[in-house]
Amino acid sequence: MKTPILLFMLATAMSFSNFSVKAQTDRKVAVLDMTNYNSETSNSRRLSCIRLLRQIGVPHDTTSSLTTALQYPIVITSSRILQGSFSSTEISDLDNYVANGGVLITSSMREPLLYNVCGISNNTSDDSLYTITFDTTAAQIYDYIDDSLEVKVSLGDSMDGPTFFTRYYDLTTASSLANYENGTCALAMNNYGSGTVYTFGPDFRDITYRNHMNFDVNAHRTYSNGFEPTGDVFMLVVRNIIRKHIPNAVYKYTVPHDYTSVLMITHDIDSKTGIDTLFMFSQSEKNMGIVGHYNVTTRYFSDTWMSNYYIDSWPEIHQLVDDGHTIASHSVGHFPDFADDVIFPFGTLGNTVGTYAPSYTGGATSGGTILGELEVSRDILQNDHGVNIRSFRAGHLAYPDSLGLGLEVTGYEFNSTYSANDVLSSFPYYTAQVRTFNGIESTVLEIPMTISDVFSSDPITELNYPQKVAIWTDATNRYDANHSPVVLLIHPNRGWKLTAQEDYLSGIPGTMLVDAFENFGDYWRKRDSLQYTTTLTTDTLTVTIDDALLTQKQSFVIDFGNLDTVIFENLSGSSLDFEWKNWDHGTRLYYQIDTGLNVPEIAKIPEIKVYPNPTQGVLNIVTSFDDGYEVFLFNLSGQLLFSDVVSGSAKTLQLQSKNLESGTYILVVKSGDHIIREKISYIR
Repeated sequence: MKTPILLFMLATAMSFSNFSVKAQTDRKVAVLDMTNYNSETSNSRRLSCIRLLRQIGVPHDTTSSLTTALQYPIVITSSRILQGSFSSTEISDLDNYVANGGVLITSSMREPLLYNVCGISNNTSDDSLYTITFDTTAAQIYDYIDDSLEVKVSLGDSMDGPTFFTRYYDLTTASSLANYENGTCALAMNNYGSGTVYTFGPDFRDITYRNHMNFDVNAHRTYSNGFEPTGDVFMLVVRNIIRKHIPNAVYKYTVPHDYTSVLMITHDIDSKTGIDTLFMFSQSEKNMGIVGHYNVTTRYFSDTWMSNYYIDSWPEIHQLVDDGHTIASHSVGHFPDFADDVIFPFGTLGNTVGTYAPSYTGGATSGGTILGELEVSRDILQNDHGVNIRSFRAGHLAYPDSLGLGLEVTGYEFNSTYSANDVLSSFPYYTAQVRTFNGIESTVLEIPMTISDVFSSDPITELNYPQKVAIWTDATNRYDANHSPVVLLIHPNRGWKLTAQEDYLSGIPGTMLVDAFENFGDYWRKRDSLQYTTTLTTDTLTVTIDDALLTQKQSFVIDFGNLDTVIFENLSGSSLDFEWKNWDHGTRLYYQIDTGLNVPEIAKIPEIKVYPNPTQGVLNIVTSFDDGYEVFLFNLSGQLLFSDVVSGSAKTLQLQSKNLESGTYILVVKSGDHIIREKISYIR
């Protein structure tokens, strides 16, 4: 099944003004920038709407002119329509626009002169509304909204007091598509003349930007290791509205090629035990063709918080590079108070190992700066290992207000400090330079962490890790259904955690891509930059794209309906052949053949026999390593108990002479690039 297809377009990231060669308005969305209409001084509402449309991946233009916006089939206002935002002439123009078939999507409506168009008679402000339940009988509007945590989303935690102010509406001709917990209307739909108005109760800023800045009132229902789709649900609903009103709608897919979702394996190296045992994770991932992402803490000093465990770690860390993995900064000190902007001021550039000397004593850090943590850790890793450090994750996931600016100034491209659940979205976004509602968007892409080995109320252990793997798997399957990225964080400081990771990997969806963290970040940046327009002529759909930033990874989803032909072309009219397959909810996925992204075949693992197991003292090891090997014995905490060099292919260990307690141990056999692990049960 092939259909001539082509490519993609990029004018300039974040702006559509340069794409004028074949620009059209009849199948695009207009974002009406309300900044001047409302005399707004904050940039956050405009950014919220733009972020929403970026994630949706539909063609759109941004304009500050109502007259221009009304030339498009769908107008989404970047901000509230306040009483007096528009003149009486502009109110009349909006009325006529909808009556003649236009679609208006707005939020937190305040203008009584537009009540009739919206099908409402009143709006009420309330800061004690904590949930929204969607009426999923509204067919296409709620495609993908089928999980209980999607049908009912969280705006805040009532135990923490008032949340942000939102609006509910008294209805006249409108229908309610969603309600707050008190039964009032949270999303009104009104058919007016030939057009339709969708009026959201929450301000777009409060369901997008607020969450990204982590300014919500503990709206997340789990911090991590769960499914928290609240912010993504609003994105999906807006995308479905657009799909309903633009026939055979086209949008950029959220995952490379034709995979259903993407998984990134990441590790935080922030302890001596993590350094001692990370080789097991590195080798396992290498054998499976996985590029792991290792965030390294560069502790070159000791204090009352931690030791200088980075010193003398060069062989272990550099093996990660040799095994083909990526390394990133996990800060210098892994300080627990890094998010405190008083203790950690922004600082100045020019920090070095010789001049930057933070220390944690007496329950607080002194001498630390944001720039010092970023700059010195980056320089140490780059100088020691000859790699380009592009990514950062803060110790303790601590997020100071100026972190975005610091990352930008010091040249980082990606950050993964926030939990996806905490910011209520699993999709990447560009973080603000300074974490305020007046913040300027940085060039740093936040890729939130989704699931991890950190369970605060019931920690993961060698006994309960199968139950934790089941939790990871459940969350992964639910994110997979929304074609979302999943970022797994595991601290590689225990042998049984590798078993947990391998068990998890064996149970993920077979259609899920395991990709390198920075590869996916590069994909998402280019996805954001791609621009395109579509033309529908009878039963033929043409997608025209500027192919300047075309990548093989980018795919498109099309509401195929009764189409006969889909043509993808570049600005010169040249076409390419893409594959297609039937996809979700009556759509087709158009994708390019994956010629370089599939993971390599799993390396052939040499044979090993270890017996008897369980053992009461004597352990026989027979391998296919004719030239000898090294053998190591670890406890489940990662502590090395015994090591030896074997000259032949066999070895007999006398465990009863090692003063071991009854229990489970990890036997590691290493020969060249090959590492084999076996779990051993010892009974005295």
